[in-house]
Amino acid sequence: MHPRAQQIVHLTGGWRTGTAAEAEVLRVLRETPTGELDAVLADLDVDRVVGDVDDHVWGPDHRTELLDLLLRRRVAELSTPTLAVIVAALHAGPTPRSHQEAIVDLLVSRTGAAFHDLKYRINASGDYHDLEHLVFEDIDEDLRARLLGHFAVQATVDPTSDLRVLCDIDDTVRCAIHDDRYPRGTVYPGVVELLRALDDGAADEPGRAGDLTFVTARPGGPRGLVEQYTRNGLAVLGLPPHSVLGGSLLNLHTKAAIAARKIQNMERDRLLFPECRMVFVGDSGQADGQVGARMHRTAPEHVVGTLLHNVSEVSDREREDYARDGVHVFDTYAGAAAHALRLGLISGRQAVAVAEATRAGLAGTTLTPKQRERLEQDLAADEAAVREAVATGTSGG
Repeated sequence: MHPRAQQIVHLTGGWRTGTAAEAEVLRVLRETPTGELDAVLADLDVDRVVGDVDDHVWGPDHRTELLDLLLRRRVAELSTPTLAVIVAALHAGPTPRSHQEAIVDLLVSRTGAAFHDLKYRINASGDYHDLEHLVFEDIDEDLRARLLGHFAVQATVDPTSDLRVLCDIDDTVRCAIHDDRYPRGTVYPGVVELLRALDDGAADEPGRAGDLTFVTARPGGPRGLVEQYTRNGLAVLGLPPHSVLGGSLLNLHTKAAIAARKIQNMERDRLLFPECRMVFVGDSGQADGQVGARMHRTAPEHVVGTLLHNVSEVSDREREDYARDGVHVFDTYAGAAAHALRLGLISGRQAVAVAEATRAGLAGTTLTPKQRERLEQDLAADEAAVREAVATGTSGG
């Protein structure tokens, strides 16, 4: 550990950090030689340091001095990972106006690739304090408008071909409500492989990980506890880095309310990541088809399409109607891979890998004879669709 970091740990190691100790922390940081400050902060629990150094009603404004030191006077010395950690610390709890202004000033001071690198690191916080929570829950409306305006400008300055993957959970990742083809709780064969492929993209060099976001109407709960529970449950599946956009208890009463919340979440994601394209993976049980169609009609240049898991006997006529609005219905994840290949979202190699994973996963799933017969028929048709798409080189349609 850096000697100066050791000093700060010693100063903040008690149950309470007094004003004299706070002043000493500031002195240690101020006197850190140029080129060493980033290393000092890397050895510290920045969240704790920020929490221990306070502004006092009847005393010095040490927190303000700390923010001025780190995010203004010596910000040029700090790496992007360190800056992302500082931002996370500033909105881990109540976010006063001074914290909001410091965060927004930092973000709008960055442009191009440096800005996007910082933005994506903030989003990959690992808990519910992600970019969506910061922008739409923690900062005031005027600062939000300023920040979103900067996001929009930077989308034109530093465009990208990266794909945002928004994915439902119930009956999309796991059999949960409407699907009687699998035992409840089954993770659908091939879904993890498809989400990995979409996150990597179709290019020879995989895209930046972390473009996967789960969109759900489940309530966030106090301090994001339900979102964190959902995130923890998904983590064991071997998915790429991801975030979770939740809902509220009021969103659980009707399909219309669920759809409205999902549309809001998707619109928020579009505002946060205007430089990216988006694909939505959902199911036919809770209005996801209507959600995807509406988003595609609203922003066709941004929303590439929706992959809709058939869990409610979608008819051929309905499939045709959906397809006109960019909603592509599939029965197994091999079928989803065929659609994704036609849309140019994954490569032929990736589509074949998803189909193989779907076949292997289905073989290892305990099913009734009736369930297996139905799914074997669906999978055979979807495997044929993958082979046809690969053979014809179909993509971008």
